[in-house]
Amino acid sequence: MNIPRVMALFHLFFTSLSLVALFLMAAEVIAFDGLAVWAIVLSVALNAFFTVLWHSDTRKARIGNREAIPATVERVFPMISLLVPTYNQEQEISGCVKGLFNCALKYRGSSEIIIIDDGSTDNTYESAWAVIAALQKEAPHTCVRILKHMMHLGKTEAVKTGANKAMGEYLALVDAATPFDYVSLNSLIDTISSTMKAMIRSEVRLPEHPGIATPPRLVWVYRADALRRLLNEEDETKALQELGA
Repeated sequence: MNIPRVMALFHLFFTSLSLVALFLMAAEVIAFDGLAVWAIVLSVALNAFFTVLWHSDTRKARIGNREAIPATVERVFPMISLLVPTYNQEQEISGCVKGLFNCALKYRGSSEIIIIDDGSTDNTYESAWAVIAALQKEAPHTCVRILKHMMHLGKTEAVKTGANKAMGEYLALVDAATPFDYVSLNSLIDTISSTMKAMIRSEVRLPEHPGIATPPRLVWVYRADALRRLLNEEDETKALQELGA
């Protein structure tokens, strides 16, 4: 029950009744009495005042309820972890890390960058840290981690190490040679969320140069639990079928 509205109608009713009484006295339909006239005038004034007061409370309550409901609800993008297994990629890692930063900054949700150095014998690890230290001065809120194997274990083990340390709901797996500047995480997350798949594969087409054929690079995005299940699946064929790959 809307109490302010009921009370406003109540006082409006008595205001109308009092005005009718004054009209009847003026028309000599009922006996004229000076004291009664002043009582009725006072009643009209008080009831009119309370009618306006209750009506104001009703309006404020209606506006308050409308303001309590947000006009638009912003979509919350899930966290994504960017996994980059590397091995002896000292020359490529610098450009890769720069692209990773640019890609993460354009994403509408939270993200983290995880580079897994799979026992490189060159300066991949040191080069990665050098460029990260420089870039984090400009983007201090970008989370970056570098994990290192003491020996070369292979790409699968490198991905498994990164996946087990990742905190994201989705895991993006790419090669260090893929230029992340041309990757849209927003688009990838929109696609995998709308299709309800456990994994999607997207082509990253690079700028074309005259006379040079540049094949597209691939980016895989997995649901975190699906990728971990795949990495721990003894029967790889069965795991791939479960993921719909």
